Parts: sequence; structure tokens; C-alpha cells
Amino acid sequence: MKLIPILLLFTSLSTFAQINLTGNLIDSDGAPIAFANVVLLDVEEGTFKYGTSTDETGNFSFPKVAAGDYNFNASFVGYATLSRKLTLDKDAALNNLVLETDAAQLDAVTLIAKKPTIDRKADRIIFNVENTSLSTGNASQILQSTPGVFEMNGTYTVKGSTAQVYINNKRVFLSDEELQQLLRGYNGDNVKSIEVIYNPPARYDADGGAVINIITSKNVSLGYKGSVTGNYEIDTFAKYQIGTSHFYKNNWLNVYGNYNYNPRKDLTRQESQVGFFNSDGTRDSRWFTDVEAVNRSDAHALNSIIDIRLDKKNSLSFMGYLGLNNGRELDSEVNTSILPQNGTSFSGFDTNSDVDQDYASGNVNLAWNSVLNENGGNLNVEATYIFTDNDNTQDFSSRFFDNTQTTTGTNSFRTTGFQKANIFTGKVDYEDLLGSYTFSSGLKYTNISNKSNQDFFDTDMGAVLDPSLSDVYDYDERIYAAYTQVSRDWEKWSLTGGLRLEQTQVEGNSESLGLVNKQDYIGFFPNVALSHTLNDSNELSLSYKRSIDRPGSGDLNPFNNFINDNNVSTGTPDLVPAFNNKINLGWNYKNELFVDAYYLHTSDMINSVAFQNNDTNVLVQQSINLNYEFQYSVDATIYKMLNENWLTYTSISAFYMENEINASQSPLNVQKSNTTGFFIDTTNIFDLSKDGTFKMNVNATYVSSILFGTYKYENMLMSSIGVSKSLWNNRAILTASFSDIFLSQNQPFVTRYQNQDNRELTLPETQLLSIGFTYKFGNFRLENRDAEELEDQGRTGKKTKGF
Repeated sequence: MKLIPILLLFTSLSTFAQINLTGNLIDSDGAPIAFANVVLLDVEEGTFKYGTSTDETGNFSFPKVAAGDYNFNASFVGYATLSRKLTLDKDAALNNLVLETDAAQLDAVTLIAKKPTIDRKADRIIFNVENTSLSTGNASQILQSTPGVFEMNGTYTVKGSTAQVYINNKRVFLSDEELQQLLRGYNGDNVKSIEVIYNPPARYDADGGAVINIITSKNVSLGYKGSVTGNYEIDTFAKYQIGTSHFYKNNWLNVYGNYNYNPRKDLTRQESQVGFFNSDGTRDSRWFTDVEAVNRSDAHALNSIIDIRLDKKNSLSFMGYLGLNNGRELDSEVNTSILPQNGTSFSGFDTNSDVDQDYASGNVNLAWNSVLNENGGNLNVEATYIFTDNDNTQDFSSRFFDNTQTTTGTNSFRTTGFQKANIFTGKVDYEDLLGSYTFSSGLKYTNISNKSNQDFFDTDMGAVLDPSLSDVYDYDERIYAAYTQVSRDWEKWSLTGGLRLEQTQVEGNSESLGLVNKQDYIGFFPNVALSHTLNDSNELSLSYKRSIDRPGSGDLNPFNNFINDNNVSTGTPDLVPAFNNKINLGWNYKNELFVDAYYLHTSDMINSVAFQNNDTNVLVQQSINLNYEFQYSVDATIYKMLNENWLTYTSISAFYMENEINASQSPLNVQKSNTTGFFIDTTNIFDLSKDGTFKMNVNATYVSSILFGTYKYENMLMSSIGVSKSLWNNRAILTASFSDIFLSQNQPFVTRYQNQDNRELTLPETQLLSIGFTYKFGNFRLENRDAEELEDQGRTGKKTKGF
């Protein structure tokens, strides 16, 4: 009987014996095949057991494989898959395994890489860029080349609406500057497609009228790959960005990490004029202001994600982002010259402003996803925490002089302040197939807590705290949301519709002003999109969407920010949200020509407007609610391969805009503004080499006239040209570009009505020569992992004029 336990022990040890399997792959000429995929599958079920990839010399190794029977598969792009059955009971070596060339597969790869493609659905277009000529750029460059997307100074718009940026259906709440740093550091070969959603379904937040959803590639292969990227830009001053990305995946763990460092020195010039009036409407004087501001910053950004596969149906995901920009300096020299009506000499004042800022933002997210059934049903639960921390100090001094340039007085002050925001969100989303209908539903809770402080010290005669210009502002917001969405496809029809409910509770308290804002309201946000396929070439669509734009804390914050003694920027604490209603009729011809006619109406639109007080000679830039704004527009986009080496797409838009404000500083309390304009945007991609490794992009955008509040903005022409060259069998990519070729991108914002006459021309560095280089290492031919970003970091900014 003692023999039985001994036999059981021997059997157990044999079953769990650790086998080492090694080998190498070569082609028919005997050359090693690097970075090929090698997997061991269960013989009975065909399920995955072990996986690795060959190194640069074609060798592979499986340490600690359990003894047993396996199906061995080795594969690589352009080669036929090698399969064989293995029985492993001891260490084994599979030497000089030959992969034969698969000509058909090579031809398919070549065709795939030729051009991006467009898919049109009832509520969106999908721009497929994976393995295309755009993959050599970064995510920012891909967005700028996406049909229907317009970008200026980091802000994106779609069909007249400011777009919210998502990555893998997760909203990216970063400042424009942080978002651009993140996108510039993200390699284009990690992007699968761009979804331009002009009628977002109910699962997306009701805030914002359009969504740009960046879908990243799925890393279906195992192993490690990485890259380092560097970019150099120069106009007046040089700017740099260096970064590195790393991917690793095994059968249960997926890890992604990216780091970017962006030291910059930016010059911004500004020229502005204000014509002040007497009470009888005659001209009093004209004030000319010139600003030269130098911004120095050292920004660091780190984002990462860890996916853990618990079993076949359940997975966990941990994500994090950290952005630091400490020691930021903004030094401004401001000269203001005052010319009285019919005068011949100038008085005025000179101002120096030095701002020091420490800024940090970050977020963490934990998500659990469970696959419920074979029909694609899934349940997703997420929790997110987001923070921003901003400390700043401003030293301000002015010298006043008369028309003989003799000093007549001085003014100086110092402000110290901070802004701290904490945001928490929790959400649950459910999706399943119910018969022929796709059904989704979910809940979300958002809590925003924002605290701001500003102490104002008069330093003209010492350092005396001025309580009238100092304040503490607390802002709290809670949003309770629920939604449901249903969609169905028939042979020639497609329908999707949904409803999102959001209850918002707001409370804003100012230490000096008291309770300045308290709101509690429920919003209903329906959406519907219908499409009908007429034939193989023609498709019609009709959609409607209601959305909301809530004011950010920067719009509400009542603190005064001084540009000079007569130019102040401030918020309005009692702002209300804006509501948008948009209807769109579309025609799609062969996925090459897209024509849309839409109407967009916004009540209580939030915008930054300049009011000049003709009694005090002060210009105040203030966030206000417009009474309304609406626009009619007809858009057409042509997307076509003109020949095998030239891909072009051109968007043309003709539109009418009108808005109305309460003109608080004018004799007539209501003021309407309107304009008729057109917009044209063209992108052209040229393949300059037969092997597809050398490409050129040429872009141009023109806007004839557009409104931003009471400002009219006219005759803007953006232009750029760029080239890219893949080197060393796609291991490295060299890029070069030149922007704002004709120095025509920056145009003045002009306000002229009743007793208001002011204009502002801002001249940042836009004529940039950029050179970039990316080097890939490890198993860089792996398909890419699914890197996601987080949502609900924001509402700490301020609505500004401009794109």
C-alpha cells in the first residue's frame, strides 16, 4: 500500500514538471526572422497557453512550460503560419524552423498601407488610419488631418461646435496645452481610428456638442516594444519635446507607460486699440497698447495603464496621469500710449508684470469590465479621482507719464493666490443585444470641489493688504446622470436614439461678496440619428442633438487679473449654463463626397466679451451669457485618391451666424452681431517613393469671417507643409515641417458697435520650423496596445474667444 502514495507523488511531479523550450526561426534564405510571434495552444480546446516573440537574431525561448501536448504556431507578417503538434516531457530545442513567404499576404499589407479610409454612420464618421501613411506622425498630426476636424491653438471644433476629446470612449479633461503635449508624444502607429461624432449618443456627457474619440490599436501580440521621440521647434525661440513610450504584454498582464518632457520659451506679442467716447457720443481718445510677453516653462507628463485579465470574462484596469509644470514664468512688458481726440502728442504709462506659477494636475482611475454573454453584453464599473493644484504670484508695476514723457505717478501691487480643484466620478455602464436591438444604459455621479484664494497687496507705499481686491472663492458642483440608448440596423435603414438626464446642483461662495451662485436644475438631453441607404452609392442621414455647456470655474471666479492698469480680465459668478440644439441633414456619396446642412441654436451661450467703460477708461474682459447665438451652415467634404500617390480631402463650408448680448456699457441695452462667411480646409498627402517610406503633407485652411461673442474675426489663412521618411526598415522615422508659411494665421479680433470700439491682435509664434525623430526598439512590429485616458478633469478653465 505504501507504493500508491509514492506513485501519486511521482505522477504529480511529472504533471507539474517545468520544461524549457527553445528554438529559432529563419526564412527560406537562412536569414533570421526577428520579432515573430510564437505561441503554444491547448491541443483539445485551441486556447492560448504560452506566448513569446523572437529576438533580433530570430531566437525564442519558453522557460517553465508545463509538460503536456500543445499546438505550436509561429507567424509573422508576410509569411505563412508554421504549425505543428508538440508533446513536451523534457527540455526541447526547435532549431532552424523555416517560415515560407506568403506573397498574397504581402500584397494585402501593401494595399492596406496605401491610404486612410472613411466609414460614415448616422451619427459620425470613422477615419481609419491604422497602417496607413498617417501612421508615421503623432496623434496631434493625425487629428489635424482628420476630415471635419478644425484645430487652432489646441482647441478642436466639429461643424461649428467645440469638440470634447475622448480616448477609447474616456473623456480627456486636460487644458489645451496639456492635451497638445499628450497628443504630440503619442505615436501615430498606436492610433487605429478617429471617430468624429457630431451627434454623440447618450453614453457621452451632455456637456459639449461634438466628440472626437481617438481609438487606439489593440496589441494582440505578446512581448515588449518601446520608442523614444524627440521634437525641435523654432520661431523666435526654440522649444523641445522628448518622450519615451513602452509596451509590455503577456497572457494576463498588459502594461503601457509614456513620459514626455517639454521645455519651452514662447514669445507672444499683442497689439490692441481702444477708442473711448464722451457721453455725447463724440470721440474722447484712442489708447494704443503693445505687449511683449515671454513664457518659460518646463512641463513633465507621465501617463500609464495596467490591464489585468482575471479570467475569460473579467478584467481590471488601472490608469494614471501626472502633469507637472513648476517654476513657470510669464514676464510681460506693456506700453500704453494715449492720444486725445485731435491731439498730436501722446501721454501714457509703461507696465511690467512678472508672474510665477507652479502647476500640477493628475488623475487615477480604476475600472472593472465583465463580459456577460456571447452577444457582446458587458458591464463596466469605473471610479476616477482628478486633481489640479495651481499656485501663482504676480508682481506688477506701472509708471505714468504726460505728453512730455515726464513721470506723473506710479502704481504697483503684488498678488498671491492659489486654485485647488478635486473631482471624483463614479459610473456604471451596461450594454447588451436584445433581439435585433443594441441596448445600453448607465449611471454617473460627478462631484467637483474648487477653492480659490487671492490676496492683493498694494506695494506702492509698502505692502498693505487691500481687502476690497482680495477674496476667497469656493465652488461646489454635483451632477447626477442617467441614460439609455437603443439602436438597430435594417437592410437599408439605421436608427439610433437615446435620452440622458442630468441633475446639476451648484453652489458658489465669495468671502467678499457672499453667496453668489446657487442652482439646482434637471436637464433632458435627447439624441436621434436616422440613416437610409438609397443604393450602393448614396446614403441620406438626419440627426438631432441637445447638449449643455456649463461654465468653468475660471468663468465664474470673480477675481481680477490685470494685464495693465486699464485692462482687466474677470469672471462672472452668477453665470447660467448654455443649452444647444442642433439638427443635421447629410448626404454621403460613395464615402468620397459628404454634404451636410445644419442649424445650431445656443441659448445663454457662454463667451468672453470685452466691455469698455467710457467713464473710467477701463476695458474689462468678462465671461458672460449671450442671450442667444445661432448659425446655418452648408458643408461639403471631398475625400479621394486622385492617383495612387496623391490622397486629398477638402472641406468647404458656407454659413451665417448671429448673436445677441445685453450691452451693459451702451445706450441701447441689446446689441446684435452677425456675419456671413465661408471656410475651406484642404489636406493633401503625397507618396514620394515607391516603397511608401517618403511622404509629404500640404495643408491650408481659410476662414473669411466668424463671430466670437461681439468680436469679428476675418481673413485667417493657416498653412503648413511637412515631410516624413521611414528609415532602417521602419525602425526610425524622421519628420520635418514648416507652419504659417505666409504669416497670415493671426488676425485681429474686432468689436465695433454703439460706443464700443476695440480691437486685439495676438501674435504667438506660429511660423515654426519643426524637426522630429522617433526610434523604435524591442519588438516594435507588434500591433499596438489599447492605451486609454481618463475623463472628468476640467471645468477649471475659462471660455475664451477664438477656436
